[in-house]
Amino acid sequence: MMVLKRKQLVVAVLAVLVGVAGYINISREKTVSTEAEDVQTGADYLGQAQLVDSESVTDYFAQARIDREAGRGKSIETFNALISNEDADPETRETAQQGVLALAQNTETETAVENLIRAKGFEDAVCYINNGSANVVVKAESIDSSDVAVISEIVTEQSGIPSEKIKIVELN
Repeated sequence: MMVLKRKQLVVAVLAVLVGVAGYINISREKTVSTEAEDVQTGADYLGQAQLVDSESVTDYFAQARIDREAGRGKSIETFNALISNEDADPETRETAQQGVLALAQNTETETAVENLIRAKGFEDAVCYINNGSANVVVKAESIDSSDVAVISEIVTEQSGIPSEKIKIVELN
């Protein structure tokens, strides 16, 4: 009975961490984008940002990366505490190790996506991958449907996430 409770606790902690990361991701997006409109492809979205000061926009991308890494750092600390807990059963430790590996993979994929988007001529981008979906904020004066297709293709190729689970937000 005690083992079942520990497993339930670990699953609950992991669910809370994923929920917090998702909430932070969504709340950051809402501060940047005031409206989303459906693009002709029907799978991607573009946001209309209210920020016009280029320094504020640059600060947004820097701060978004800092916030993302801080959240990841807290999650990794929690996972590492579970991994190093001698009282934890092997299944709990394995679940925590898989969580650390998933975070590392997401970090690597997000970085690759951001670099490839910049290589395609966009000034900056920040990517959030969580629970099989991706949110990408792109710094650009405007994004048309061909830009959306390029960004979506990059995300899909790097992550395997289908285009209907990719949200693209324009920030200018």
